[in-house]
Amino acid sequence: MNIALAQINTKAGDIAFNKDKIIGCISRAMNNHIDLLVFPQLSISGGPLYDIAGMPDFIDKCYAALEDICSAATDIDVLVGMPVVSGDDTFNAAVHISRGTVKGYYSKAMPFDRSELPFFAGVDSPYFYDEEALEQEGMPEYMIMCGNKKVLISLGDDLQFIDTLPCFTPSERDERPDCIVHMAQKVFFHDIIEDDLEYLSGLAADLQVPLVSVNGVGGNTDVVFYGSSAVFNAKGQLIRKLKNFEEDFAEVDLSPDFRNKIISLPVKSASAKVRHAYKAIALGMKDFFEKQGFTSACLGLSGGIDSAVVAAIAVDVLGPDRVYAVMMPSRFSSEHSVSDARQLAKNLGISCDKISIEPVYDVFISSLNPVFKGLPFSVAEENLQARIRGTLMMAVSNKFGHLLLNTTNKSEAAVGYGTLYGDSCGALSLLGDLYKTEVYELAEYINRNGEIIPKNIILKAPSAELREGQKDSDSLPEYDVLDKILYHLIEDNMSVLEVMSEGFELESVQRAACLLKSAEHKRHQFAPVIKVSRCTLGKDRIIPIVSNY
Repeated sequence: MNIALAQINTKAGDIAFNKDKIIGCISRAMNNHIDLLVFPQLSISGGPLYDIAGMPDFIDKCYAALEDICSAATDIDVLVGMPVVSGDDTFNAAVHISRGTVKGYYSKAMPFDRSELPFFAGVDSPYFYDEEALEQEGMPEYMIMCGNKKVLISLGDDLQFIDTLPCFTPSERDERPDCIVHMAQKVFFHDIIEDDLEYLSGLAADLQVPLVSVNGVGGNTDVVFYGSSAVFNAKGQLIRKLKNFEEDFAEVDLSPDFRNKIISLPVKSASAKVRHAYKAIALGMKDFFEKQGFTSACLGLSGGIDSAVVAAIAVDVLGPDRVYAVMMPSRFSSEHSVSDARQLAKNLGISCDKISIEPVYDVFISSLNPVFKGLPFSVAEENLQARIRGTLMMAVSNKFGHLLLNTTNKSEAAVGYGTLYGDSCGALSLLGDLYKTEVYELAEYINRNGEIIPKNIILKAPSAELREGQKDSDSLPEYDVLDKILYHLIEDNMSVLEVMSEGFELESVQRAACLLKSAEHKRHQFAPVIKVSRCTLGKDRIIPIVSNY
């Protein structure tokens, strides 16, 4: 049996765009005499859908697109994904098209939940399917016939329950499928590519059935689907792997007598982790811009590591002609901050203007004097500088139509080390799911073939430069310590005492935990963050603003 895998990049809710892409793949597969063409789940509708699936006429438009797809698939079997309705529920389903006719709908067991991403739904109720079509086929509801081959369909994380299906019991051995097709839209986070391929390999070996896993690719809102679709033989050996973070199309012959080349499974490493994170962020930004029709970006260059990394990624994604930077020094900005920012702009080939915030700052201070009444310099004056910078960058964004990029990292967002309506400005956060130490790793990756980010930016002590001689370490533990504490509190969901038992000082852990809690209100107002970790603040970890947790 010849199977083709169409690893496509869809737009959430853009049914016409997705339909045209699907029909193009069908034409290619028919020209190559493919038996079965498989798309990712939700390929017609795109995803994540959130509440789009419940909007008027949306499902009807998906069905209308399905009719056009059927008209194109005249000489092939196709599996596409879309939301379908059964009773009062909407399901995430696979549609089996055979020679231009819909043969059946096979869905995830749980209907869409407004409060969850569709691809995270679990399994605790029967499959929904087209009873009339199945009576004609005489097959279990999760199985289809493709020629004379039995193909088992699994959607998303239903795969983890596949070994409980009756066809895998000893008494039903004659009903075992010839192939398992897994349709997915898997979201990227650290190490998921290696972990998932290892899991799929083990599953195919345990079930002793070839496994075809087709994953979507591309950024939608704040998540990135990473691709890496794969095919395993009945021994669990990898025989075909599609690209990471790119659209791809591949064909594979699963005939028992056809010898496929065995491919080694990828191995986790520190370098792979950084490389994948970079590619995920770049793809997330690229699609965030392209799918909304934005063409250019702006950001403030402080001479620090965060804005330097964001600028470098932006140039990689958009090109230097479509990235505009502004330096906004104050009386507290060091000379090297301005010179480092200027050197970075030169290395990247981007336009960079300089606007001193001193005149605006003086006017604000003068206006506030009657209220502040000679009170000593404090965080109020510090944050005023950040808010002036945020206002200036939003003005630039509005005037020229640039999308403002946020430069806050996960460490800062976790402890609230940033100013609301200042540092927090921006339409998209590239670094909001990377700890400060991970930002430095990304900088080294960017410089892998030569110095793009000046070495001084990487080596100097981090500072917001909002008062004389300020360093981040004045009010926070060193980032190599803080990030480990935060990782245990956030990703590992440890208590203060549990983190302390890992060898950290109680005072440092308590302070980090207190700051994490008190900054929740800031994160509720933050820009969308491109997800690269298992626990993204504001997405996977949402705490009530007023709580005693």
